[in-house]
Amino acid sequence: MADPVGALVAILMDDAATASRVAARVFGGELPATEAASMPRRALVIRPSGGVSMTGESYVEHDTQRVDLFAYGATPAEAGDLMGIAALALRRVKRRVAAGTLVHWVQSAGGFSSGREPETEWPRVFQSFQLLYAMESVA
Repeated sequence: MADPVGALVAILMDDAATASRVAARVFGGELPATEAASMPRRALVIRPSGGVSMTGESYVEHDTQRVDLFAYGATPAEAGDLMGIAALALRRVKRRVAAGTLVHWVQSAGGFSSGREPETEWPRVFQSFQLLYAMESVA
């Protein structure tokens, strides 16, 4: 099966502007515990967030997925700058295969929100996106 979150992680790691700022710190689902000791610093986390499927009443083997992108930084400004760069990289996605998943497009699903991680107080910015992808893996 396709992995839309894994595809977005791969897409952001492949984007030169994003990768140069986060090194290898782009994660799907959650921030690994091994990263917590080094936080706050630049990192991205992509988390599925539900939403309504645009293909729900069809037989097409494609689907949409809403995701939340969390950008962390040492300061609120650094988190905001990182979000701007990563958000632009996602908006530029045109039909491509990443991590075995065919992604047709990624669109903003609303504006960003800034603040701090509730339990740790790490500066973060988050924004929601929606992507259209093929449900079966491709080579």
